[in-house]
Amino acid sequence: MRKIGLILWLILTVIISGCWDRNEINDYAFWIGTALDLSEGGKLQKSAQIAVPANINSKSGGGKSGQSGNIVLTANGTTIIDLEQQIQDKLPRKIFLGHRRSIFIGEKLAKKGLIEIMDQFTRNTDTRMRTDIFVVNNGEGKDVLKINSPFNQFSAIVAVEQDRFCRLGDTALRDVLLDVGRDGIRPSMPMVEITPNNEQEKQEIFEVRSVAIFNKNLQMVGKVTGRESLEMFWVKGVLKDQFVTEETGEGSISLYESNLKKSVHTVLEGNKIKAVVKLEGTGRVLENNTDIDISASSERIPLERKLNDIKAKKVEATIKKLQLQYGQDVFGIGEEIHREHPYRWKEIQSRWDEYFPAVEISVEVKLKIQNTGGIGKRIPGIGDRK
Repeated sequence: MRKIGLILWLILTVIISGCWDRNEINDYAFWIGTALDLSEGGKLQKSAQIAVPANINSKSGGGKSGQSGNIVLTANGTTIIDLEQQIQDKLPRKIFLGHRRSIFIGEKLAKKGLIEIMDQFTRNTDTRMRTDIFVVNNGEGKDVLKINSPFNQFSAIVAVEQDRFCRLGDTALRDVLLDVGRDGIRPSMPMVEITPNNEQEKQEIFEVRSVAIFNKNLQMVGKVTGRESLEMFWVKGVLKDQFVTEETGEGSISLYESNLKKSVHTVLEGNKIKAVVKLEGTGRVLENNTDIDISASSERIPLERKLNDIKAKKVEATIKKLQLQYGQDVFGIGEEIHREHPYRWKEIQSRWDEYFPAVEISVEVKLKIQNTGGIGKRIPGIGDRK
């Protein structure tokens, strides 16, 4: 009996220790980037940038036959899940979304509205909330996926890294969904733009320099670009650093501004709403094209005041422009009212889009120059020498 029991125990040990539901890495198709567009027929179009492992580590991004390290597959349909299944039908491996880095939305689809497609992202447990999301300026998302960047074999990853260095907020899917769920702020997304200067750049280069503005129904209503987009994100509180050149009337000063912060104080007087935005940070002088000796406190401090006044007026102008042109509170002023005046907020939150354009917003900038470089005055030219 002991021998029989020992044999049964050994048999059970072998059976139980077996791996019945193994998932080998070779069984997966890694989905790196997603593009969502409107097809010519008005249907939803989904494109996927899928990694081709056999070609990834080869020289110049291609395999022995010179092929790319990824393929882009496209499908048309009515729902996100339907499109995902169509793409799965084209692959010999199981789709894996855990490595997806970015989502690109064509401008036409963004203007139509994104509420319906966002529902799937909130329910699918395979979706990473840290996935970066972009709108394609005057273009389609699939065009970005097809770009052959010299810096990385996946343009979906290049866009994420480029957005980080362009300082446009590093906006993730999670941030957009949080803004959609709040009454006191409207969503915004960085915009990718394919603007080649020559034939080579057409296939390899894109820019991240604009921001798309959305209403509470997640429909794109406008865009801001360049300096205004950076100012918008500073007031929103997501801008951490920037390079800027200011004209002083005596020449130009170029600064690297870091440790950027914002605070907002709101005042409600009857039907009048006021907000004071305070912007702070530190500056490092990179270029001085004036005759000001920035190493001397007697000259540097007045320069600071002048630069802060100039910047405050520019930010106020940007805020006013967005208030009047689009009427969407992408800054989150409503959220500050919610925190400071919760009872009054209950009265106005359902009509915040009506109130926001009339809010009186003033800006105070306190940017302190902490590093002036190795010299105070600029290097004198021949005409400046005596």
